Amino acid sequence: MLPRFRLPISAAEFLRDYWQRQPLLAPASASGLDVPDPNVLAGLALEESVESRIILGAGEANSETPWAVRHGPFTEADLQALPDRNWTLLVQSVDHCLTEVSLMLDSFDFLPGWRLEDIMISYAVTGGSVGPHFDQYDVFLIQAAGHRRWQLGPHCDATTPLQPHDTLRLLADMPVTSEHLLGPGDVLYVPPGVAHWGVAEDDDCVTWSVGFRAPRRADLLARITDEVLAEVPEALFTDAGRGLPEAPGTLSPADAQTLTQQALALITPARAECALAQLLSEPRHNGLDFEVDTGHIRAAAPAASLVRHGSTRLLADSTGLWINGEHHALPEDLQGLGTYLASRRLYEQDALKEHAGSTGLELLNEWIEQGFFVSLE
Repeated sequence: MLPRFRLPISAAEFLRDYWQRQPLLAPASASGLDVPDPNVLAGLALEESVESRIILGAGEANSETPWAVRHGPFTEADLQALPDRNWTLLVQSVDHCLTEVSLMLDSFDFLPGWRLEDIMISYAVTGGSVGPHFDQYDVFLIQAAGHRRWQLGPHCDATTPLQPHDTLRLLADMPVTSEHLLGPGDVLYVPPGVAHWGVAEDDDCVTWSVGFRAPRRADLLARITDEVLAEVPEALFTDAGRGLPEAPGTLSPADAQTLTQQALALITPARAECALAQLLSEPRHNGLDFEVDTGHIRAAAPAASLVRHGSTRLLADSTGLWINGEHHALPEDLQGLGTYLASRRLYEQDALKEHAGSTGLELLNEWIEQGFFVSLE
């Protein structure tokens, strides 16, 4: 079975009433969560190219056990030396490494694909937790195995007091506004800024965290500016027809406005869209070297003939297809192919032939050779 999630309400209702507004509990709304098992997750934590952490600390609010964090890659000895209680292993961007995990993201087609970031998976023993905190992005917390008790608190911001810790941003105090015990298949949506604290109720507690991309506005501006500087000629400021200055030693408001207008005029919609598409099509982690378990996907989706590698990020535009930050121009008769590829992660042969034709199939074969897609035939 492929990993899937279904909203318990209509997508329109969710976007109107919950998205970035308030949490939503969705009992028994996810399935197909048996891959990866804890051993596979632990194996990823041994890889140098994979971002992983272990957080140690008691999940009880009145505990005096200090919180600590260790960063991977780990060794088997590191994992075997962990205590019986109160620790969590977190592996980032598992979907980039395990393509079968990335198929969960197709369930979130009620949002633009560029808005998705990655799937982090945590494994915890009894008492394991990452502590009371808040995120600056949306997250769907999907319980895959075991049970985790979530406490939710108020909205937080940069002024919210934190515990004195060098690396963990833990809340100094978290008033509890609601509490939910999640079992396998249960899902909890948490908007940005909402305080939350999850504690494993038993061993072998596995939680998927589907995180969403929320670029910093400064990064958007910087990328747009870089695109402009790379594309425009070295045009100089002009001011023909100006009047006499009232005070030659000052920068007048009129001159400041003209300078600003001439600079901003370089940011055309086409240049801005190109810069943003490049940024938003870049994967968080390059995991193309990880092999795809085609057997598992074939068994779960026998009609599919092609799968997008979990580390392939696509974004279609009016002139072609962005693949992992690089633009591939497509002729008009292949625009539909780009849109089709970017809209999902599993592809059926008949649909591919319909959108691709012979020319498109040749192009697809090139992308398969580069590892962006994997044949299931």
